[in-house]
Amino acid sequence: MNWDLKRDLESVRKEFPILERCVYLISNSLGAVPRKVEEHLGRFYSLWAEDGVSAWRKEWWELSRKIGNQVAFLLGANKDEVTMLASATLCHWVALSTKFPVGRRGDDRRNRIIVTDHDFPSMLYAVSKISEFMGWELELVKSHGEPGIDAENIIKEIDDRTLFVATSHVYFKSAFIQNIQRIAVRAREVGALTLIDGYHAPGTLPVDVKQLDVDFYVGGCLKWLCGGPGNAFLYVKSELADTLQPRLTGWFAHREPFLFAQDMDYAQGSYKFMSGTPPVPSLYTARAGLEIIKKIGIQQIREKSLALTESILEKAKERDFHLYTPEDKEIRGGAVSFSLPQAFPVKQALEQRGVKVDFRKGEDKEPDILRIGPHFYSKEEEIDILFQEIEAIYAS
Repeated sequence: MNWDLKRDLESVRKEFPILERCVYLISNSLGAVPRKVEEHLGRFYSLWAEDGVSAWRKEWWELSRKIGNQVAFLLGANKDEVTMLASATLCHWVALSTKFPVGRRGDDRRNRIIVTDHDFPSMLYAVSKISEFMGWELELVKSHGEPGIDAENIIKEIDDRTLFVATSHVYFKSAFIQNIQRIAVRAREVGALTLIDGYHAPGTLPVDVKQLDVDFYVGGCLKWLCGGPGNAFLYVKSELADTLQPRLTGWFAHREPFLFAQDMDYAQGSYKFMSGTPPVPSLYTARAGLEIIKKIGIQQIREKSLALTESILEKAKERDFHLYTPEDKEIRGGAVSFSLPQAFPVKQALEQRGVKVDFRKGEDKEPDILRIGPHFYSKEEEIDILFQEIEAIYAS
């Protein structure tokens, strides 16, 4: 039976133990752990304890593919198009370090990588360091302190020397939704590739990688998918994947890994982009959140997310807090950021009062902000509590 978030909210909340102890408005940083994760981790332990090395044959070897296919469902991808890896940063390295067919990409002329200053730093570190190694030219599109970047400001930088456009679907500080489809159209016109960091999109808004028509899409289960750390994913468009040779590779990516051959012969499908032995315990923690989100349905989650974020925006405006998230619901992700006096001490005081939110320090022209990340299990009353506690902190 599928869940209705209006009718079944209390039943949904019982699946997340931390909700019994605090107001949890930080799912944009770490999703609440589902109760069933303990059972799944018990399954991992039991297999190891009872079957030892045979656990690989029984379940562990195919687990990456199974979890990847669960993620593929949420991305609108085909089965065996999503590879599970240990971190999004590793996903970026795998994509960026891939060897392309001779004469297609990566020649001396096509050497520009386009990123923005709103992309998550770990992605920027990966892009900048591999650019140094490969001799690529890095083009940074700046936001000038604004919560978003007009897609046209990125598009105008894309030319026939561009190798990759590497940017985010939803910006992590502001929850601004970028128009990836328009960017991808321009990239295709000049033969450039798109590498999209979607960490803040799946699980809180509908994603269709086929409609977006991107080449690579990276994300993870840590936040909105309630799957914990060690569960990042890499989608590679299948018609592109068949032509690629990943350089950051390992024995799990071999067509016949137990031949222990000296030369690489890549596997087909998602395992082609794997490297060494995967973090199996983490894969077990990903299952429950993915199952719950499928049971609720992403459209229902999006509708609730918009209602809760609208409530936060209105209450922040009433108190003259400076918004750092779009009010337009068409370009607003699952979180709300706003600045207020003494943002970090307020965040600390909220924690002491049992309200968990996030803080991000501003850089350049950006303000210090609180990031509020409600999710499908959050209640409207918890938004009221948040602002009541902020008022109480200022009054104390």
